[in-house]
Parts: sequence; C-alpha cells; structure tokens
Amino acid sequence: MSGGLLEEIRAEVSRGRPEVVGRPVRLERLRPRTLFAVAGGVVAGVLLIPQFFAVEDNPIAALTDADPWWMALAVLAAGLSHVAAAMGFVGFVPERLNFRNVVLAQLAGAFVKLVSPGGVGGIALNTRLLQRANIPTAQALSSVGVGQLIGLVLHLLQLGAFVYLVDAQPGGSELAALPAVVGGLVVAAVLLVVVWSIPPARRWLAARLRPLTAEVLPRLLDLLRNPGRLAVGVAGQLAVSLCLITCLYCCALAIGRAPSFAAVAVVFLVGNAAGNAAPTPGGVGAVDGALLLGLQQTASMEEGGALAAVALFRLLTLILPVLPGWAAMTWLQRRKAL
Repeated sequence: MSGGLLEEIRAEVSRGRPEVVGRPVRLERLRPRTLFAVAGGVVAGVLLIPQFFAVEDNPIAALTDADPWWMALAVLAAGLSHVAAAMGFVGFVPERLNFRNVVLAQLAGAFVKLVSPGGVGGIALNTRLLQRANIPTAQALSSVGVGQLIGLVLHLLQLGAFVYLVDAQPGGSELAALPAVVGGLVVAAVLLVVVWSIPPARRWLAARLRPLTAEVLPRLLDLLRNPGRLAVGVAGQLAVSLCLITCLYCCALAIGRAPSFAAVAVVFLVGNAAGNAAPTPGGVGAVDGALLLGLQQTASMEEGGALAAVALFRLLTLILPVLPGWAAMTWLQRRKAL
C-alpha cells in the first residue's frame, strides 16, 4: 500500500526541489481479508508468546484478573493519544486544516503502521493528508519533517527528565541510567565528529541533511512567527508520550503491580525509540522486548507481571485500534481526504 508513496517521498526529499512534484501520491486500499489476517496473526502472537515462558506468575491469569477500573483508564489514555497526536500534527502546519480529518488520520495511522515498517507509514499518511488539503508536496514534507525533528528533540528531553526523576527516587541510584544516557550521547557525538572528518562520509551526511536545510528549517522559521500554533504542536507532542506512558502505567496497575510512574516513562520512551528504529511493522518484537526487559530491570517487576502488562498495553495500542483505524482510513479515502 505504502510502497509507491514512500518511494515518491524519498525521491522528493533527496531532490529537495518542490517544483518537480505536481501530482499527489496514491494510497491504495487494502482488502478486509488482509486486515483480518494481519490483525489475527498479531493477536495470536501476543497471546501465544507468553506461553513459551516458564514463570511462577501466569501472565494470562494476571490479565483475566485485571482491575476493570484501571483498564478503563488505560483505554481512555490510549484513545486520547490520537487526539494529542492530531494536536501535535496541526501545530506544525501553518495552513488551516480540518481537525476532525486530522484526528481520523492519526487513528488511521494505527492501522497503517501494521502494514509498513517503523514509523514511515505515518509519515506517508500525514503527507498524503496535507496533499489532499491542497498543500504543495514540498511544504507538506517540510511540515511533517518539522514535526519529526521537534518530536525527536522532545523525546530526548523527556527521557532525560524522567531518568533524572528515577535517579532522584529512593533507591534509584542503583539504576545508574543517567550515566548510560549521557554516555550514549557522548558516543553519538564522537561518531558524528569521526564521520564528518572523513570526506566521503562528510559528503554522504551533507547529502542526507540537505533536505533539512532546504525545506525543514525555513518551514520552522515560518512557524516561529506563529508561536501560538507552535505551542499547540509542542504540547500535542508531549501529550502523546504522556498519554501512552499513562496507558502503560495503568496497565501495570490493572494487574496489581505498582511501579513508579517515572520508571514506566523511561521504559516506554526507550521502547518507543526501539520501535521507530525497527524495520518490523508496528515495531513488533523490538518494542515488546524492550518494554518487557525495561519493566523488569527499571521498574522492578517480575517476569510474569511484566509480560501481562506489556501484553495488555500492546493489545490496547496496537491490536484494538486496527479496525477503527481501517474504518477511519476508508472513510477519509471515500471523501477524498486521503
């Protein structure tokens, strides 16, 4: 579905010339049979994988005994994340958009990410939405790029803040997460310096950064002239993470565990980064493994409780939104909004 769309996006980004694109990219519809096959496979995997672990606390039993009130709050937080994502999107688009369509597009992204690797499906979907709103492709790409860039910065800032809160808690010094984060940033900076010192690598990096300087930065300067809209975008980006962190936290509480909110936040932010970098649809495997390991190591949860919390969280954020996302995408396509 998204192959041709992503190819055109990559081609436009590499060229950095807004005048060469004249027609909107195309999103093809998927058959309901394919939808149910993908959803069924993922559901089966989520339910069967825990059976391969020999743990004292059965995660399936923990899910069946989950507190319905905390589960309801987890569902609410997961649902609000789509509204927050819409706020985080429209805040980086100077042009006026139909907010209802934007919310539905973010919900449709929950379906698209199951049939495309990493986070590229959402980028393609949002770009298409802007194109259908009569925004030129170059400006659409730059708006999406600004959102991605600021989202990365906010993600790192949130991770650093929650790591600090975890270290500041009683007994948190054993985590030693802050030195690890700082060390990772130092290693990344050293690698960047090494790459920049090698002429072929420098030219390769400059070619990859050219679209950023050609389109994204000018678009960001345009947004700085409207600080109110930019504030909405930043608030929306932050709210998305907080909603999903709250969802994971409520999932842990629903099965009778009580980890600290800061520890759960660190686990989610690391797991989300792993999912965006993974080439698998929806980050399957990478996100689940990172969340499971993080809840055990950072939030001090036993294996059975961590499995149950992760299974419930992925059910609410990955599996259940598939059908509504498909319906939202179909509705938008029929009204020529996608």
